[in-house]
Amino acid sequence: MFPDPSIEDRRAAAALSMDINLDRRSTADLAIVTTISAIYFIDLLAVLFMLWNRRYPPIKAKSPILMACLFLSSALWFVGDVQMNGHVTLANTALTKCLGLGFWVRILLGICGVCAVFALRSFALYHVFCLNQPYRGVKVYWPVIVYSACILAYGVVALVLKSEKTLYYVGPLDICSSAVGFKASVIGFVWITLAFVAFNYWRIRHIKSSFNESKEMGGACLLIFITTLYSTLVQFLYPRFPLSMAYRVSLTVLSHLCTNVIWWGTMFVPLWGCLFNRRVYLDQWIEKLRRDGLQRKYHLESTSLVRGEFTPADIAMNEAVMREYVYKGPDTYAFYYDGEGGGQRDMAVEGDVSVRALNWMQARNSKDVGFGNDRFLL
Repeated sequence: MFPDPSIEDRRAAAALSMDINLDRRSTADLAIVTTISAIYFIDLLAVLFMLWNRRYPPIKAKSPILMACLFLSSALWFVGDVQMNGHVTLANTALTKCLGLGFWVRILLGICGVCAVFALRSFALYHVFCLNQPYRGVKVYWPVIVYSACILAYGVVALVLKSEKTLYYVGPLDICSSAVGFKASVIGFVWITLAFVAFNYWRIRHIKSSFNESKEMGGACLLIFITTLYSTLVQFLYPRFPLSMAYRVSLTVLSHLCTNVIWWGTMFVPLWGCLFNRRVYLDQWIEKLRRDGLQRKYHLESTSLVRGEFTPADIAMNEAVMREYVYKGPDTYAFYYDGEGGGQRDMAVEGDVSVRALNWMQARNSKDVGFGNDRFLL
């Protein structure tokens, strides 16, 4: 897959006969593919850590499932870029089938997937902060259902068409190329998706939030816009961009720098706090919500708090369901509850904050409190 001197010689001869400039694939392409692959491996470790701690309130507030989908779509985008941007040898491999990776993986699952994640997140923020409605239930996912149906229909149509009218392999140059009309339709589809993302961001630009969700969305929209604009200009002004070292490297680096900046810009602070300062950061996070008066906006359903991890802030937030607590040391509290054991109740905490006690904790004795999988909705 990586530069084969004989194939590169053949490509150079073909380009010369066609009077086309061609930059041979070199160790620079290998370095780009290797470096970005290593970055995505680090991202994968971060995603696994995020999902393992998905019930940690500051992480859960960032929609960890959506952020995992963002990572997956970005990685698929990169896999497609390796083929379509001409970083590796395609000859004598399955990569000569351009429509599979170049369209389905790179465009539909990759680029459109990234845009869909941001559209869904902005739509969720609009529901919570502007409409004051919880973002749950089938009805709130209708935009994703409609968009997924459009993607599926578009993909099926592309499969039915002849390869000469969509994406096709150019043997002498060992690259994938696309028909002008198909390229225009693909880029138009991406821009329509971006327009929906931008529309949702415009609706949430003035929301009051504790953790800069509006700024995060604004920055993400700007980065995606810049990347898509550059890609559009390159593909139309220089259709044979995979033959140019400068264009193929810059396009790949810009695209995946963009996706990584967006992902880490959203998740770095809660992941760092969870990993290195778990309890203190959670206290600070809850305290900020209380100061801003936004506890209800950031309610965290079924948030698991592991054994021995309850803090003074947790106690303060849930004091209405407690009869008393006994201090057991610098990091542990024993709890005694009002009520009759199991079941669910809604009760007011600190005025207007609704807290549901799920799976009530049962104190075995004053020295050993059963935490287990007990959960609260903060």
